[in-house]
Amino acid sequence: MRYTTTVGDRELTIDVRDNGHVRAVSLDGRLMSVDWRLIGAERPHAGLPGDSRADQYSILIGQRSYEAYARVVEPDAGASGDAGRVIEVYIHGRPYVVAVQDERSRALASLAGGAHVAGDAVIRAPMPGLVANVLAAEGAAVRRGQTVVVLEAMKMENDLTAPRAGVVKAVHVTKGQTVGQNDPLAVIGDPAGATTVGEDEDEA
Repeated sequence: MRYTTTVGDRELTIDVRDNGHVRAVSLDGRLMSVDWRLIGAERPHAGLPGDSRADQYSILIGQRSYEAYARVVEPDAGASGDAGRVIEVYIHGRPYVVAVQDERSRALASLAGGAHVAGDAVIRAPMPGLVANVLAAEGAAVRRGQTVVVLEAMKMENDLTAPRAGVVKAVHVTKGQTVGQNDPLAVIGDPAGATTVGEDEDEA
């Protein structure tokens, strides 16, 4: 699994390949072997709001060992978790605030961030997956943020929303269809003579 982490003003890409406790970790292309283990029992409600306790970890990187404490400051926002997590980590008593997004969350956040207010907007698959549902037919008026296609990927259902208010000009997929990353799924636009759902109505 690939993660993007932000520590202060530094952004790092981390690729983790799990093999039991020992992981092959690529940090911005630099490969290293990391062994980390949770000390004590795993808490079933860790990371939920109101839980201020930190988990303790033993970490071995090469020949160097570390003791770290980590607690979730901000859990995933919403069911889709596109906001990622903010984790407070203490190593040798020094605090670090780390923002973490996995590959799926980053792709969905990027998709949501590309809002349009005019012109054709193409909804593309942020990752390979299976079309679980199509919720808007060609010609239908949609609001910005309205779910148009539900994509099943990475064992989760992801709502792919309209990046602008308008009319569905084209639907390129059907329920049950397999799609690749960046495949076009639908087009939202403003056909000549059509009255779109206004952005102001989104706030109603």
